[in-house]
Amino acid sequence: MIATPVVGITLVLVVLERMLGIGFFDPARGGDPILYQHLFWIYSHPAVYVMILPGMGIISEILPTFARRTIFGYKAIALSSMAIAAVGYLVWGHHMFTAGMSDESRVIFSLLTFLVAIPTGIKIFNWVATLYKGSIALDSPMLWALGFIFLFSIGGLTGLVNGARSTDIHVHDTAFVVGHFHYTMFGGAGIAFFAGLHYWLPKIFGRRLFEKPAKWAFALVMAGFNTLYFPMLILGIQGMPRRYHDYLPEFQPLHALSTVGSWIIAAGILLMIWNL
Repeated sequence: MIATPVVGITLVLVVLERMLGIGFFDPARGGDPILYQHLFWIYSHPAVYVMILPGMGIISEILPTFARRTIFGYKAIALSSMAIAAVGYLVWGHHMFTAGMSDESRVIFSLLTFLVAIPTGIKIFNWVATLYKGSIALDSPMLWALGFIFLFSIGGLTGLVNGARSTDIHVHDTAFVVGHFHYTMFGGAGIAFFAGLHYWLPKIFGRRLFEKPAKWAFALVMAGFNTLYFPMLILGIQGMPRRYHDYLPEFQPLHALSTVGSWIIAAGILLMIWNL
């Protein structure tokens, strides 16, 4: 609600610039292209947290159910969600470390990026602590929830690489960013959505899912996911830029491996859909 009007106003400014020739962002008309990036990311980074917070809520519902105990640190879980929402509005600049910012701005945005990792880490540790001494039932919703914790943890840790100025200079606009984003959004929001489907659809429609195909689907998605996206992290560190359809021969093996991973994850998702 707070961030969306920013991108709306930005689009209005783009229309005025193109139709009336007013220079907001076009340097040829006296505009500042860096201003456009700021306005875009002021909206777009909070949008990422809008997508992940409901998934975190789903996981906080499923884990206590299948661990058969109350969630560890309920107040910390709730307050960390509010902290993520609040700090998430203040970290947009880490997308722009290579775009031409002052050193002071880079330091501040890097610090804020590391700060937003604290409430996220609180959630991860509390979810893991919820499992401690629980009577754990590894039904399919629980497996998806555990998969979420594993994949989202990788997404969070790779996010710190992007948040640190020294390493971000190296991996900015590479396949590493693609891998990080998908570990966070697909491995986070997407996998949490699958967990929610397996948890609530049987309650909604009054029929149990077939557990064996559900577990096979989970295994295929997890195997395919990591085969698809982990090579991207390596490719990015090696210097493979994103948004390129062509690449040097030395990048071929990991690209081929990533392609095979996409087939595996597609098979897992199709099996999951069939079982639902």
